[in-house]
Amino acid sequence: MELLNIWNERERQLVENGVESLKLCEVVHQRPMASLPTPKGCVLGKIQEGTPEWEKIAREAARTIPGRENGGNCDIKNLSRGSKIYLPVFVEGANLSTGDMHFSQGDGEVSFCGAIEMSGFLDLKCEIIRGGMKEYLTPMGPTPLHVNPIFEIGPVEPRFSEWLVFEGISVDESGRQHYLDATVAYKRAVLNAIDYLSKFGYSKEQAYLLLSCCPCEGRISGIVDAPNAMATLAIPTAIFDQDIRPKASKVPIGPRVVRKPDVLKCSYDGNLPTTTNLSSSSTS
Repeated sequence: MELLNIWNERERQLVENGVESLKLCEVVHQRPMASLPTPKGCVLGKIQEGTPEWEKIAREAARTIPGRENGGNCDIKNLSRGSKIYLPVFVEGANLSTGDMHFSQGDGEVSFCGAIEMSGFLDLKCEIIRGGMKEYLTPMGPTPLHVNPIFEIGPVEPRFSEWLVFEGISVDESGRQHYLDATVAYKRAVLNAIDYLSKFGYSKEQAYLLLSCCPCEGRISGIVDAPNAMATLAIPTAIFDQDIRPKASKVPIGPRVVRKPDVLKCSYDGNLPTTTNLSSSSTS
């Protein structure tokens, strides 16, 4: 009955207060709301810094942090070897640049710069589909520019068969109801996973970074059943050296982490019991 009352009260507030009362940035805002054009830290290739041309471009060029209509920093982990990407081209003679290669990444790269970054070379072939934007892309906005890329997943990606899946709904940590908000729901799923993994000998900081760089799968599992969006985060169990599944017996204690005072250090001395990960062991 207590939980039923919580549901009814938070959903009643949503209906009575309306959409104007909810601000997502209050829940997930940790960095600047957006990175606007600025000469600070601007890298413009061969254009000489300090010249009028450099100053003009630096003050109007878009920062490359987010993904945008032209592609941008999409951070889609499935864009790997053998992928095909169909990018809209907005100007005649457009250039193409690539970067931010990851050795491994979880869906969402939740700690912002937490994938395993790498240097490398990219082999690619380009082909222009003349009139392709008009033929294949329908603008989802007020102008023909409001289109987005399409891609095909390549055959090379991590393959796992057993997962532990964490659910999140669009209710923030204060208990406030949000309306079908997938961002809040995914954040809740990630927080649930972090707290769960901390019971197995990992610090919450370690779990946070792990979910950014391991090939976990994020999903919007429900987006129509108002008021709760439902997001899930699936972690492959085979990446652990212990069985992390819930069970009737007590949670096994693995390597513990101590603080001195702000530096994480593992006290594992090689003599602690190791739980075999049954989900990753093969049978003959």
